[in-house]
Amino acid sequence: MKPVRKQGIIVQDIGRETLLYNAGGKAIHVLNPTAKLIWELCDGVHTAEDMEQEIRSKFSVVSKHDVSADIQKTLEVFASKGVLEKTS
Repeated sequence: MKPVRKQGIIVQDIGRETLLYNAGGKAIHVLNPTAKLIWELCDGVHTAEDMEQEIRSKFSVVSKHDVSADIQKTLEVFASKGVLEKTS
């Protein structure tokens, strides 16, 4: 699966966090730096495996940590907030 961000989502950086807004201006989600990277990689090109490699290269992650599960949870939250395109 290669997740894709929905069009029309407004992204606003505020310090170390990022806010996602829908077209109506209501905050949908506050992202920490790791979630922001996952969001940026939801471009229809990167897979969850690609995202894991990026996270491991950019952040200090213990090798035993299940990054894949964290990515899946984050993608599920994005989907529940309606900020990802539906895939078949």
